[in-house]
Amino acid sequence: GAQGYTAFPNLRDDDWLWGGSVEDIHYTLKHGIRWEADPDTRFSAMPAFLTDEILSKDEISNVAHYVLSLSGAEHDAAAAAAGETPFVEQCSACHGENGKGMRELGAPNLTDAIWLYGGSHETIVKTVAYARNGVMPAWSERLDDVTVKQLAIYVALLGGGETTLAEAAKGKDERADAGDVASAP
Repeated sequence: GAQGYTAFPNLRDDDWLWGGSVEDIHYTLKHGIRWEADPDTRFSAMPAFLTDEILSKDEISNVAHYVLSLSGAEHDAAAAAAGETPFVEQCSACHGENGKGMRELGAPNLTDAIWLYGGSHETIVKTVAYARNGVMPAWSERLDDVTVKQLAIYVALLGGGETTLAEAAKGKDERADAGDVASAP
């Protein structure tokens, strides 16, 4: 049903790390995420703040409480207040000072209730401490370009894409009129 699972995104919601337009989805399917065999892959890497000795265990716990506060989840208010400064100093470059994320970096929005790995304090601590940096293969290595384009449209129309059925159909009709259906996303 494309609702995802822990570490696999829900393709039916409106939360897109790299963008949910047909074009964005096509690029992701074609080149993957952190797929080193494709030079055009989308790449971002979150530091492992504990392993890399950037933040202490206490600072990471406080940052996790601060992140929980951004989404309105249950959190320790004093710990969240203490976690705001390390968040701004270490995390806002990618997630933004408001925690809304940055698509061009693949940094998720931390202010909603959508969590790829889980939204508990313990899970967020683990993510900040050790990073996740999941990988998606580049499907252009296994599927022809027309099939990748068809998949992009299909994924966009599952319900969470930023392209409506009418927009996708209109784009398909315009490309058909131009004689370029096979090359359009």
